Amino acid sequence: MKLYYIVMVLKIFTREDAPEMREAIEFGKRLEEDGFSVEYYDADSEDSTQQIELYDVYSYPSFVVAKDDGIEVECWRGKKPLEYDVKMYLGS
Repeated sequence: MKLYYIVMVLKIFTREDAPEMREAIEFGKRLEEDGFSVEYYDADSEDSTQQIELYDVYSYPSFVVAKDDGIEVECWRGKKPLEYDVKMYLGS
């Protein structure tokens, strides 16, 4: 019997340099320090366009918890979630 582990990742979407965007990035860094997987996407970067469209992100900052295959599990668009809630979805 094979065991499969689902890896969860927090995707943080920001735009421009504003206090709430810097706070979102700091939030992600704290989660990384706790051992969680975090990816950062800047809406002003062409490299982020596919992810922004995939997760229907139109307000910033936005936070998406996704499985390692990209399937969205939970999201918070336009607001920073509680750390407890994010950790619950990430598997802590």
